[in-house]
Amino acid sequence: MRAPPFPLLLCVGLLLAPLVVRAQPAAATPLAELSVASLQLPAQEDPAWEHRREAIAQLLATLQPDVITVQQVLQEGRRNPACWLASRLRYSCDFITADPPSQAQRHGSAMLSRLRVEEDGVTLLHPPGRYSAAGMMRVAVGEGQVNIYVARLRPEPDTAASRQHQANDLMTWIAATSDGHPSLVAGDFAASSSDVVRGMPGFQPARRNPSARVEKPGAGNGNIDSHGLDVLFQVKSFSGKRQQRIELPVEGDMPVLPLGVMAVLRLQAPAG
Repeated sequence: MRAPPFPLLLCVGLLLAPLVVRAQPAAATPLAELSVASLQLPAQEDPAWEHRREAIAQLLATLQPDVITVQQVLQEGRRNPACWLASRLRYSCDFITADPPSQAQRHGSAMLSRLRVEEDGVTLLHPPGRYSAAGMMRVAVGEGQVNIYVARLRPEPDTAASRQHQANDLMTWIAATSDGHPSLVAGDFAASSSDVVRGMPGFQPARRNPSARVEKPGAGNGNIDSHGLDVLFQVKSFSGKRQQRIELPVEGDMPVLPLGVMAVLRLQAPAG
């Protein structure tokens, strides 16, 4: 009996060889970004508001922040400057205050959003004062959710102990309401930059070298060495992409009008 020809054995061996398929790497999903502005608008009775509010609305319509927070809002009647601005930009508006609706003048802050708001809330920081109500808004960002808190850590009286008490209240509230979502705080901070970071561990200011900008005494910004308006973000959840001041340029006999800052943040990739 003759053995099969050698070429036939070689062909059978080739047919039985396993096929190796190499998987192509999946395209990386771009990380979601979030832009947040922390502002203080001119008072409603200030001529600068009457003459420049349209320019303010146009500037913010160009910048298109996802969320705008406004400090030191005074509401008389049913409308305040922040919610007027929201109506022009077609944003939602939440007025954050501890004052009862029956009060003629109500003091607080405002949160404006062009993103879908999933949840919101209000708490009171101690010691209480005209602007000691803090607010929270949970918005949809990409396929996830982000908590945005607004607070003015300038207690009355403004002492280091009172500021730390308010910071502790805020951190406790964040821990109780964040539900594991990335969180940031847009606010006005009376302490120095190092004290702000020390009082709110895990959070980092978006504004670089804020101590280089000296606040003007009498401008309603508190202490000369205060940190000022900024956005603090959780280092574990965000990376700062860029930040910029928001201001109106000189117009005729009207000087530069500083409004605040805007931070553009990139969400970190989830662990694993």
